[in-house]
Amino acid sequence: MYNYHFQDWLLFFYFYCIFGWCFESVYVSLISRRPVNRGFLKGPWLPLYGTGAVVVLWLTLPFRVHPVLVYLVGMLGATVLEYVTGEAMVRLFKVRYWDYSNQKFQYKGHICLSSSIVWGFFSLLMVYVVHERVAGLIFRIPVEIRSVLAFGITVCMACDTGAAFRRAMDLREVLLQAEQIRVELERRAAEKKRLLDAAATFTKAAMEDALLQSKDRIADRTASVLDTAQLEERLEQLKERMSRMGERPLLQSPRARFMTLFDDTGDIRERIRKRRKKG
Repeated sequence: MYNYHFQDWLLFFYFYCIFGWCFESVYVSLISRRPVNRGFLKGPWLPLYGTGAVVVLWLTLPFRVHPVLVYLVGMLGATVLEYVTGEAMVRLFKVRYWDYSNQKFQYKGHICLSSSIVWGFFSLLMVYVVHERVAGLIFRIPVEIRSVLAFGITVCMACDTGAAFRRAMDLREVLLQAEQIRVELERRAAEKKRLLDAAATFTKAAMEDALLQSKDRIADRTASVLDTAQLEERLEQLKERMSRMGERPLLQSPRARFMTLFDDTGDIRERIRKRRKKG
């Protein structure tokens, strides 16, 4: 009964992607009191739900006669998937799309005990209640139409994923540029403070002698000071780009944030709110 073909698994994946999007978008829209299109993609699908459902089913269906094993295996499989996905997205895109950092018994903000417990119960629900009905619904569709659906949704999701990946990588580049400028500005501020502290310990004659001996170094530092204003202006421009490019992920999830050395998420959220009020 559970020897599904590749196309069957693909349709299950798409069904749970769409179901997950409907569930999360409705839930978050009600909480936020405004329409929210959840997810990394623009289309009505959340690949994490589809992947999670397929992984859980693939792992747990062989243990269907043992509910305890279904719970444990499903909980473990979904937790590992959630961790790997979260870590990969942070490393690749420099954005955390969900965050359990404020939860007890969490690890790196990607997973937490309460979430894992829920995944276990979802696994029981999937195996014993939901999936047989979903499979029955899909298998009522004629084979030819299922093939067309699988092909059509695959093309649409592939295009959506490609576009979303490019947007995320563009945002990542902006975040890294802003991070580099912030590092340089902090380095210059520290250097300026060091020079001022050192100057305060010199006598007037010693200071004049030091200035005469290091004309070239002072000239370089003067040029750096002049460039600092340009760097600050460039940083401001990058933050404005961040507020536009990061508007969707930051508004979709209250816990989403940028994962760089300098966390500008609060500032960027405020910029987004102000711009939306003006608009």
